[in-house]
Amino acid sequence: MIFNMVITDNFASFYGEDKEVHIFIDSFDNQKFEMRIGDLEHSKPLGSVIAFTDDELNIKLLALYIKY
Repeated sequence: MIFNMVITDNFASFYGEDKEVHIFIDSFDNQKFEMRIGDLEHSKPLGSVIAFTDDELNIKLLALYIKY
């Protein structure tokens, strides 16, 4: 799974082919990013990360996804 999100994005969605799930990421302040996982109708919170650069955000999102 590769995340390619920038901190100025308020929302992004990805499809994890390896686990066949949709990943939704949103942020209201572009510092704390919430990750949900599931499908288009039902998703559950997976966790959140705080990031201040694009690289930091994508590394932390990947780490959170791997924990799942």
